[in-house]
Amino acid sequence: MAQARAIYERFQAEQLAATQLADMARWVETGAPPPAETLRVAGFTTAGPADPDRLVFARKAFIRDWGYAIPCAEAVEALRGRGPFVEVGAGTAYWTALLRAAGLDIVATDAAEGRSDYGFEVGRHAPVEQLTGAQAVLKHPGRSLFCAWPTAGQPWAAEAVAQVRPGRLVAMILDERPEMTGDASLGRLLSEGCEALATVVIPQFPGVRDRLLLYRRL
Repeated sequence: MAQARAIYERFQAEQLAATQLADMARWVETGAPPPAETLRVAGFTTAGPADPDRLVFARKAFIRDWGYAIPCAEAVEALRGRGPFVEVGAGTAYWTALLRAAGLDIVATDAAEGRSDYGFEVGRHAPVEQLTGAQAVLKHPGRSLFCAWPTAGQPWAAEAVAQVRPGRLVAMILDERPEMTGDASLGRLLSEGCEALATVVIPQFPGVRDRLLLYRRL
């Protein structure tokens, strides 16, 4: 079983290496991912390319090595000048690593440690403080909130947003499909307790409908 899994994961990694996302390590190191359109024309949209299956396999390796959301230049620029930030549920902390390399002030936090249930190594790309979302915001009250792909059906992202001070930015990468990211309480809090500022189109894996959403806490 272990050998079969290793072969399958190697196949997934090969599919990822055959895409433009093979350059992720360089983007994270330099803080300079490409424009969204560069990746979208290569098939990184919810509709996907003519042969989306290869990107479905590549996504599994991407999640294991990095996380769920594909970075782009527009996402970095949308966050520039709006910090400092605290990232909650950072996972491998690749967003924190990338944004730091781009010159942003951000600290990473996650309630988990070691290896997550999804197979990735927490803090693989940047140091992570072991804190829940709410604990992280309370410990760093002067920082705005960043969160990419909060756990489906779980309330911790909403609990973090609830602790954000009025006037601070809340930046979240969420999938528009109901409760694919976070839970119903997060949606209510963002619509009733925050002012929507902007939506940033980011590259997507086939079938995925995520985007970067910017809010101001009321």
